[in-house]
Amino acid sequence: MNEITKIKNEVKLKQWAEMIQQRNESGLTVTDWCRQNGINLKTYYYRLKRVRQAVCNEIEQHDIVPVEPIVGTETTAEKIEISVGDVKIFLPCICRPQNRSCTDLEPHGAAL
Repeated sequence: MNEITKIKNEVKLKQWAEMIQQRNESGLTVTDWCRQNGINLKTYYYRLKRVRQAVCNEIEQHDIVPVEPIVGTETTAEKIEISVGDVKIFLPCICRPQNRSCTDLEPHGAAL
């Protein structure tokens, strides 16, 4: 797909997304809104489908970013801590300590 076609599609999808948002904010049913705006019901649902597909494709294109441990930090099998800025998430480790992998999971709360 050349650059001009790609831009045209992006503009079209943006317009369609705005149309869908207007319908949502109107409080009208899809049928009533389409009738008032002179849009065929099948056309509305086609555009809705295309906008949803575009959003899904965008989500699927995000790369997984590898995370490297910080040198000098402590590694234990007791818990998993994820920190991003001021946000910290603590997860209990449910791994078997003898092999230090999470491939053999125990039910939560089971004795290790």
